[in-house]
Amino acid sequence: MRSGAIQMSLGFIIAVVFAIVLLSLAIWWLRGVIINISGLTTDLTQQARNELQRTFGGTGENFAIFPSSYELEAGKGIRMLGGIKNNAADGQDHRFVINVVPSAASPNVCPEGDISECELAGGGGITLEEFMTSWLTWDKTKKPIKIGHTGEFWLEIKTPANTPKGTYMFNVYACYDSGGEVPRYDECNEDTPTDKIWGAEKQLVITVK
Repeated sequence: MRSGAIQMSLGFIIAVVFAIVLLSLAIWWLRGVIINISGLTTDLTQQARNELQRTFGGTGENFAIFPSSYELEAGKGIRMLGGIKNNAADGQDHRFVINVVPSAASPNVCPEGDISECELAGGGGITLEEFMTSWLTWDKTKKPIKIGHTGEFWLEIKTPANTPKGTYMFNVYACYDSGGEVPRYDECNEDTPTDKIWGAEKQLVITVK
């Protein structure tokens, strides 16, 4: 009797585990279907990966993003990639980090020309710079990349439904651990010492239509 009970218990546990796995897979699949149907976020990571490989293979670039410009409807978003090729002159492995900083907007959105001074119309007193910063989510980890290899950093931009039509610009910076520690992501910007900046910053242009 005890042997039969143990076998039933094991069978029940296996069935429960199997059911949980199936449920998890179903939820993951359903989430993907919902995202594709709603079209809220366009995932360009695979296309970006292919384009970055071509860029690093055919040019002298060691830092790039794809796409560098994109059109979005208000309320929708894009998932993209930044890529870094470690071709350091010292021939060593290094750690890298990226930062994304709002830089400018078209005159119809920010007549003053300075996004830190422009207030978002109907936005509760926040500046345009703060508003644009709220769109951003990206990989802020300090990523090790072996010499001669490339690494990826994902980046998402999601525009709120109340985003005014216009053009919005961001600067994307990359830094590395030259001379010691890699800077924090929020310390990687135009004020970072030149010897820690990896390549030239890249401009990302988002047009909200």
